[in-house]
Amino acid sequence: MLWDGQRRGWLESWYFIIHDPKTRAAFWLRYTLVSPLEGPAFAGLWAFEFRQDAPPAAAREIFGEGEFRADPFAFDLHIGPGRFTEDHATARIRGTALAAWNLRFKPYPVTYFAAPPLVRAFSASHFSIPTPRTQFTGTVSIAGRTYDLENAPGCQGHFATPALGKGWTWAHATEFAEGPGFAEAVSPGPGIVASVGVAWGGRVWPGNTLGALAGGRLEGADWKRTFRAETAEGPVAWEIEGSPAHAIGVEYSDPSGNKLYCYNTLVASSTLRCGDTTLHSTGTTVLEISSQLPRLDVPVSLRAAVAPAPRASAGH
Repeated sequence: MLWDGQRRGWLESWYFIIHDPKTRAAFWLRYTLVSPLEGPAFAGLWAFEFRQDAPPAAAREIFGEGEFRADPFAFDLHIGPGRFTEDHATARIRGTALAAWNLRFKPYPVTYFAAPPLVRAFSASHFSIPTPRTQFTGTVSIAGRTYDLENAPGCQGHFATPALGKGWTWAHATEFAEGPGFAEAVSPGPGIVASVGVAWGGRVWPGNTLGALAGGRLEGADWKRTFRAETAEGPVAWEIEGSPAHAIGVEYSDPSGNKLYCYNTLVASSTLRCGDTTLHSTGTTVLEISSQLPRLDVPVSLRAAVAPAPRASAGH
């Protein structure tokens, strides 16, 4: 946890992306905390399920101050009934849609950063993929369906920021038809800088260096996007296509109260060209598009979270 427990104006989130090869379902699981500029800090547990044959499902529960903590001497985060350590994640969500998970995974030896060290040194925001590729074993339940996972591929990410900005486009893949690896790309918008990094087959295309970042580009619109970068290992072009029918909309509020709309699908498909290598990810690519204005093609399933009302004391 980067939050010091006191700072006002802070948003921090840890998340998992998991694809189940047996059912072709995918899961986005989140542990979040918010310390707004005004009002009490609060935290949340989030769960999203994506399937090829049905609309996505979402579940969320928000917890007030006193219901979340982190061990200052070890990686051990608690939010309500949820707990997250370096190799184990559990949670239970109550509400209109119930969800729960109990998962084990192995940490990755190297953390992936979307920005080079010089940019990170002068940025108030933090974005990393501590475990860009791993395998999950355990159970995930959501909306009345339970999945038994065994070595399901996925990743674990972490971001922390005082403000959400104006929006971004983000993509991730950890499963390719040609073999295991990972790809990560993010850009604040079409025609602007883009970070594109790939690791596959023992090779790395480092799109997160200063030179590659400045020359990186995002092209396209709506649910067809292409990330491009010139890396030290050669050019990278990542063509991604998703569908609004398989996307979910979430309204965020950053610590200052500004709204941002985020639209995410975990079952997009993509073709990734890295020099003379071509990789395919069919139904296992993450595509997230955010903006300050809501889209018309995807309904908003979750509105911005707010701190829960204080619980009544005993005897009142």
